[in-house]
Amino acid sequence: MSFEAHHLTVPAIRWLGLLPSDIERLNIRSDALIPLTKQDQNKLASMQKRPYVACQPMWKKEMEILAASKMKAEIQALTSLSSDYLSRVYLPSKLQFGGWI
Repeated sequence: MSFEAHHLTVPAIRWLGLLPSDIERLNIRSDALIPLTKQDQNKLASMQKRPYVACQPMWKKEMEILAASKMKAEIQALTSLSSDYLSRVYLPSKLQFGGWI
Protein backbone atom coordinates (compact mmCIF):
# COMPACT_ATOMS: atom_id res chain seq x y z
CA MET A 1 0.00 0.00 0.00
CA SER A 2 2.82 2.45 0.68
CA PHE A 3 3.64 2.51 -3.03
CA GLU A 4 0.21 4.09 -3.58
CA ALA A 5 0.58 6.74 -0.86
CA HIS A 6 0.91 9.56 -3.39
CA HIS A 7 -2.60 8.73 -4.62
CA LEU A 8 -3.97 9.04 -1.09
CA THR A 9 -2.68 12.51 -0.21
CA VAL A 10 -4.82 15.61 0.06
CA PRO A 11 -3.27 18.62 -1.69
CA ALA A 12 -5.27 21.18 0.30
CA ILE A 13 -7.59 21.12 3.27
CA ARG A 14 -9.94 23.69 4.81
CA TRP A 15 -11.32 23.73 8.35
CA LEU A 16 -14.86 25.04 7.85
CA GLY A 17 -16.66 23.68 10.88
CA LEU A 18 -16.90 24.97 14.41
CA LEU A 19 -13.49 26.27 15.42
CA PRO A 20 -12.29 26.21 19.03
CA SER A 21 -12.19 30.03 18.96
CA ASP A 22 -15.86 30.06 17.86
CA ILE A 23 -16.88 28.34 21.10
CA GLU A 24 -15.85 31.33 23.22
CA ARG A 25 -16.70 33.99 20.62
CA LEU A 26 -20.27 32.69 20.28
CA ASN A 27 -20.67 31.94 24.01
CA ILE A 28 -21.61 28.31 23.41
CA ARG A 29 -23.17 27.00 26.62
CA SER A 30 -20.96 24.70 28.66
CA ASP A 31 -23.60 21.95 28.65
CA ALA A 32 -23.23 21.81 24.85
CA LEU A 33 -19.48 21.12 25.12
CA ILE A 34 -17.76 17.75 25.25
CA PRO A 35 -14.59 17.08 27.26
CA LEU A 36 -11.62 15.95 25.19
CA THR A 37 -10.92 12.27 25.70
CA LYS A 38 -7.42 11.03 26.41
CA GLN A 39 -7.35 9.80 22.81
CA ASP A 40 -8.37 13.29 21.59
CA GLN A 41 -5.62 14.86 23.68
CA ASN A 42 -3.01 12.41 22.38
CA LYS A 43 -4.07 13.00 18.76
CA LEU A 44 -3.98 16.76 19.29
CA ALA A 45 -0.50 16.60 20.83
CA SER A 46 0.67 14.49 17.89
CA MET A 47 -0.80 16.92 15.37
CA GLN A 48 0.78 19.91 17.10
CA LYS A 49 4.22 18.34 16.59
CA ARG A 50 3.81 17.95 12.84
CA PRO A 51 6.11 20.26 10.86
CA TYR A 52 3.40 21.64 8.59
CA VAL A 53 1.43 22.96 11.58
CA ALA A 54 4.25 25.41 12.35
CA CYS A 55 3.71 26.87 8.86
CA GLN A 56 0.00 27.41 9.55
CA PRO A 57 -0.28 29.95 12.40
CA MET A 58 -4.09 29.90 12.44
CA TRP A 59 -4.16 26.10 12.74
CA LYS A 60 -1.58 26.33 15.51
CA LYS A 61 -3.65 28.96 17.37
CA GLU A 62 -6.85 26.91 17.14
CA MET A 63 -5.05 23.80 18.36
CA GLU A 64 -3.62 25.75 21.30
CA ILE A 65 -7.11 26.99 22.22
CA LEU A 66 -8.43 23.43 22.01
CA ALA A 67 -5.59 22.08 24.17
CA ALA A 68 -6.04 24.81 26.79
CA SER A 69 -9.82 24.45 27.06
CA LYS A 70 -9.80 20.63 26.94
CA MET A 71 -13.32 20.93 25.51
CA LYS A 72 -14.72 20.39 22.03
CA ALA A 73 -18.07 20.97 20.41
CA GLU A 74 -19.91 19.33 17.58
CA ILE A 75 -21.60 21.52 15.00
CA GLN A 76 -24.95 20.68 16.64
CA ALA A 77 -23.86 22.79 19.63
CA LEU A 78 -24.93 25.81 17.59
CA THR A 79 -28.55 24.82 18.20
CA SER A 80 -27.98 25.96 21.79
CA LEU A 81 -28.02 29.50 20.33
CA SER A 82 -31.12 28.96 18.20
CA SER A 83 -32.61 26.11 16.23
CA ASP A 84 -31.73 27.67 12.87
CA TYR A 85 -28.47 29.43 13.79
CA LEU A 86 -26.36 26.98 11.78
CA SER A 87 -28.26 27.43 8.52
CA ARG A 88 -29.38 31.05 8.94
CA VAL A 89 -26.24 32.66 10.40
CA TYR A 90 -23.17 30.49 10.93
CA LEU A 91 -22.64 28.77 7.57
CA PRO A 92 -23.70 31.74 5.40
CA SER A 93 -21.28 33.98 7.33
CA LYS A 94 -18.44 31.46 7.10
CA LEU A 95 -18.94 31.08 3.36
CA GLN A 96 -19.47 34.78 2.63
CA PHE A 97 -16.57 36.10 4.70
CA GLY A 98 -14.14 33.18 4.35
CA GLY A 99 -14.33 32.07 7.97
CA TRP A 100 -12.36 28.90 7.44
CA ILE A 101 -8.72 28.06 7.86
